[in-house]
Amino acid sequence: MNPEELLTPGRILVIDDEEPVVDTISRMLETEGYIVDSATSGEQGIELVRQIKHDVVLTDLRLGDMLGTDVLREVKAIHQRCAVILLTGYATTESAVEAIKLGAADYLTKPIRMSELLMAVRNQMAAVQLNGRIIELNRAVESERDKLRRSIAELELLKRLASRMMSALSYIEGWELILDFLVGEVKADVAVIFDVERGTVKLGSNSIPGAREREQICDLIVKATGREDLGECCRHDLLRDELTEITLDNQSELKSFILVPLNQEGRLIGLIVAASRTDENFAEQWEGFANKIAQEASDFLTRVKRSVEAQQHWTSAIVENTLDGLIVADISNSRFLLNPVARRLLEVPLGLEPTRKLIETRLSLLIDDLLTELRGVENQDSARKTLVKHSDLAWRGNNLFIRLNISFLPGSSLSQGDELLIVMHDVTQEKSVEEMKAKLMSNISHELRTPTAVLKEFISLILDGVAGDLSSSQRQYIQIMQSNVERLSRLIENLLTLARSDTGGFSVVLRSMSIVPVIENVVLSLTPKLARKGMEITVNLPPDIPMVYADKDAVTQIFTNIIENARKYSPENTDVTISAVIKGGRIEIAVKDEGYGIPASEHEAIFKRFHRLVDKDDPKFQEGVGLGLPLVKDLVTRHGGDIWLESEVGKGSTFFFSLQVAEESEEELFKPA
Repeated sequence: MNPEELLTPGRILVIDDEEPVVDTISRMLETEGYIVDSATSGEQGIELVRQIKHDVVLTDLRLGDMLGTDVLREVKAIHQRCAVILLTGYATTESAVEAIKLGAADYLTKPIRMSELLMAVRNQMAAVQLNGRIIELNRAVESERDKLRRSIAELELLKRLASRMMSALSYIEGWELILDFLVGEVKADVAVIFDVERGTVKLGSNSIPGAREREQICDLIVKATGREDLGECCRHDLLRDELTEITLDNQSELKSFILVPLNQEGRLIGLIVAASRTDENFAEQWEGFANKIAQEASDFLTRVKRSVEAQQHWTSAIVENTLDGLIVADISNSRFLLNPVARRLLEVPLGLEPTRKLIETRLSLLIDDLLTELRGVENQDSARKTLVKHSDLAWRGNNLFIRLNISFLPGSSLSQGDELLIVMHDVTQEKSVEEMKAKLMSNISHELRTPTAVLKEFISLILDGVAGDLSSSQRQYIQIMQSNVERLSRLIENLLTLARSDTGGFSVVLRSMSIVPVIENVVLSLTPKLARKGMEITVNLPPDIPMVYADKDAVTQIFTNIIENARKYSPENTDVTISAVIKGGRIEIAVKDEGYGIPASEHEAIFKRFHRLVDKDDPKFQEGVGLGLPLVKDLVTRHGGDIWLESEVGKGSTFFFSLQVAEESEEELFKPA
C-alpha cells in the first residue's frame, strides 16, 4: 500500500529560533492540509509536545537555548510514537549518524528544498499513522483474545459449577455451592444469597461482611427490589448475635459489588450479591459472568423443584396407600402426623389434631420411655437400630394386636432424638393364628402323652420278661421300639412345654438354688446314652460357685436339651464338657462338644422353631423337628438370661447361657411367665 493512500491530516510542530524559517515552513505545511504549531525555542516546543502530543516534529539542530538532539530525547520520552525530523545547516556524517541513533526519523540539511521537506513529512506522517493503526489493531486483537480466553475460562467455571450442582439435592445445598463458587473461583470477598420468599440470608464460607458492609448489602437489596420490608428482613438476619460479635468493629466498605436476581419460572425467589473490598473493577469484570451463574442457578432450582414435587407425589402416594400405619412424631414441636391407616387404627378422625397424650394413651406407652430405649439401641454396635414394641388396642371395642417398629428419622440428632418414625403393623390375624396353632399343639401333645406313656410302660414290662421270655432278635426289636418311643415322648414334652409357654399356661418360679445337683442329676441320667456312642461327659465347675435364681425343672430341661443336642450331632468316642465362670452378677455356663459344628450363617436360625440343620445325604442330620434349642432359648429368656454359641464346622460347638447370681439375703424370687 502506498503511504500516501494512508495519509490523513495530522498535527505537526515546527521548532526553529529563526522566525522567518518557522513562518515559511508552517505556511507551506498548512497549505498541504496539516495542523501546524510552532515554537522558537526548545523549551517552548517541548511544552507544546507535552500538551498536544504531535505526530511529527521538525526541529533545528542548533537552537538558541538547547540542541535539537536534546529536544529529540525529550520528545521521545514524552511521546514515543512521534516522528522527529532534524534540520541543520551544519551537516556532517557524524552528526547525522548520531541523530539517527538517538531516534530521529529523518535528517535534512539547509538550505532545504520544499519538495524534499514535503516528501519527508508525508513519509513520516504516513509511517506514524500506519504504526498507530497497527498498534490499534494489535490492541483490538489482544482484546478479542482476552475476551475469548475469558469466555473459555467462564465456560470452564460454569461447567464445573453445573457439574457440582447436578449432584445437589436441595435448594440449600445448591445455594451453598454457588456461594462457595463465588468466593473460591470469582474471588469475591463477600458472597450472599438473599432468600426473598423466606426473608433469610445465606453467607458464603469465609465471607462474613463487616457492620458497614452489611448496611451496604441491605441498602442494595432495597434499591434493587424497591421493597423496604426485604431490607428489614436482611438487616435482621445479618445482625445476628454471632455475626455481630465477630464483625461489629469492622468498618470496611465494599468498593465494587454485583447484584443479580435468581428467578424460578419467571418469579423472583432470591438475590445474589457478590462484592470486593479492594478491586474497584470487580463489578465490571464479573457482572456478566454472575448473570450466567444466576441463569445456571435458576435452571438448577427449577430442576430441583420439579424433582421435589415428583418425589413428594410418589412419597405421598406411598404413605397414603401403604397397608401399615405411619406416625411421624416431632417431639420438640409437639407435632404428630398420621397417615390414613394410623388414623383408622387409633380412631383419630380427619380434622382432629393428634396430641402427644392421645398417642400415648391409645398406644399404651410413654414417648419418653421410647426415647430412652431407642437411644440404647442406637448406641449398640449391632446393625439393628429399630425398637420393636407390641400394643394391644383393647379400647372402644377394638381388639387389635399391633407391632410397633420405632426408629429415629434419618438426620434426627441422637443427642436430641426428637424426631421419631413409628410404623404400626396390624398383626391381629397372625396373632390369632399363632394362638390357634399353640392351642392345637397343646391339645395334640396332651392327647399323645397318655398313649405314649402306656407304650413306654408295656415295652418296659415286656423287656423285664413279664410277658414271657424273649429271643435275642425279639429283644433287639423291642429295644428299637423303646428308643423311638422315648424319642417321641421327648418330642411331645417339648411341644407341650412350648405350647404352654405360648398360651400362658407355663411359668417358671425363680428360687435361690444351687445348680450343681441339677447338673449332676442330668449327667447321671444321660451317661448311659452317651456311653452307647463311646462318649464321655466332664464337669469342671468353680469350687465356690454361688447360688443362682432359677427354676429347677426348667434348668434341668435346658441342660438335658443341650447335652442331647451334643450327643446327636457328635461322632462316636468324643467328649462333652460343662464349665462355668462368674462375671459380675451372672454365671456363664458353657457346654462344649466335639461335634460336626454349625456354620456361622446358622447361628441365629438354629434357635428358631422347627429349624434344623438338614443334609439329605447325611443321616445324622435327619433326626428331630427343630424344637430342642428353641425351647432352651425360651427357658433361658424366662430366667432373664442370654444364650449364644461359638462354633466352627468340623471342630465342634460351645453353647453358652447365663443365669443371675442370687443375693445371699434372699430365699426366693417369683417370676411368672
